[in-house]
Amino acid sequence: MNVKEDMLKKKKEINEKTEIFIFVFLAFILLTTWAMTQPFKSGPDEQMRYYVADYIYKHHGALPGGDDPAVRNKVWGISYAYYPVVSYMVSALFMRISRLFADPGYSMFKIARMADVLFVTGAVYFVVKASGKLFPKEKYSREVRWLFAALAGFMPQAIFVGTYVNTDSLALLAAAMILYAWASYLREDWTWKNCILLAVGMAVCALSYYNAYGWILCSFFFFCFTVLLCREEAFSQRVRFLFSRGAVIAAVTLVLCGWWFIRNAVLYNGDFLGRKSCAECAEKYAQKDYRPSLYPTPAKLGWNWKDIILYQDPGWYHNWILTVCVSFIGTFGQMEIYMPYTVSKLYMLFFAVGIISVFFVKETFDLRKKMYVAQRKAVGNDRWKIKTKVISREWNKEGIFHLMMVFLIMIPVFLFLYYVYYSDNQPQGRYLMPALYPLMYFVTLGWNNILTKTVKNEKVRSLIYRVLTVLLVISPFACWAFLILP
Repeated sequence: MNVKEDMLKKKKEINEKTEIFIFVFLAFILLTTWAMTQPFKSGPDEQMRYYVADYIYKHHGALPGGDDPAVRNKVWGISYAYYPVVSYMVSALFMRISRLFADPGYSMFKIARMADVLFVTGAVYFVVKASGKLFPKEKYSREVRWLFAALAGFMPQAIFVGTYVNTDSLALLAAAMILYAWASYLREDWTWKNCILLAVGMAVCALSYYNAYGWILCSFFFFCFTVLLCREEAFSQRVRFLFSRGAVIAAVTLVLCGWWFIRNAVLYNGDFLGRKSCAECAEKYAQKDYRPSLYPTPAKLGWNWKDIILYQDPGWYHNWILTVCVSFIGTFGQMEIYMPYTVSKLYMLFFAVGIISVFFVKETFDLRKKMYVAQRKAVGNDRWKIKTKVISREWNKEGIFHLMMVFLIMIPVFLFLYYVYYSDNQPQGRYLMPALYPLMYFVTLGWNNILTKTVKNEKVRSLIYRVLTVLLVISPFACWAFLILP
């Protein structure tokens, strides 16, 4: 009997690994095909970003200064060399390796895109791995897990950022790594493996895109809260655990990413983020109407948020708020290739219903676990009085996790709104990509609640999950076939 059970267990593990491989391989094939079949400058600011990768490639690994004329845009007066360049360094490495086999000439930009292809492929892998821990088989069906993986991994816009030269793709990889570290903690505690994974994820995040930094901030609080509140040993031991493993996490993170910020501080007179120096460069070199002091932002125009939300540029298909929403789902090229509006509305409806349903999931956001005991007391010959008494209110790590996931949605939104109001009104949903995974987690949680309560037949419910998952995976393939190829 034990032999049979072991064989069945091994067979399930093999089948699971095969499913994961197929899922990730599908993403890789789609990303590669998309990246190889679209022309240069097919993504926002790809030319400016490619300048940095090309500079590193041609200068044998040397990094450009932010104001170097070779990478500086003539209109905006700035370059992406002020911001983390690790993504472009990997692109340059691929370009260098390609020279060992042939000189692709004009197609070199396609080689550079392979870095982004691999970043998003890696993100899909970590999302799939995280899904098994976020939706464990003891509580959820395997179909729920794959629904989340399809929502988070195959969102058309998330796929698109993996097909051209940018840093959003690296931010997605970092977020997926951190999510997996958090999910692993929920099932395994803060093991050394999970601590190191968290540190590497935060380092990658720091070297990706500033709008993803909410993952670093929330990781700090999530680690501290769960260690100090949710562990069972004495408080002094918790503090010791916090500082010992926290010090290792901080050290690994700083070793991996600290060099970039030290470099910035040296080059730009203490400006370790490079943002102030970038603005000064723009003021000096940008065309007159594009200088920060003269550029017409909503703040300078005296707009309120109603004006912004309802504003519709002549080049947009929708007003500002709808443009943001549909581009978060999928808007391609230079923000001019839209998915069919009906499809976008179906996505938005699906998300909205799932999010609303989350609030009806019992104890989702409870920060404390409540344990009850029923006490019976005789009040007559035939009657008993039953009184329920709370005997324990332990901290709930799942509740803390859910709270942090809410903050991970809110932080990119606030950063985006600040950027829109004070810097540049660009209604691009990709700026909200760091919120993708927590948002899709809640959507999945909500739909699990709906289907569990409304569809009692397990086979029918399983069929619904599978149909939804297949449609979500097919969606970006259809976008490529019908919108990009033509």
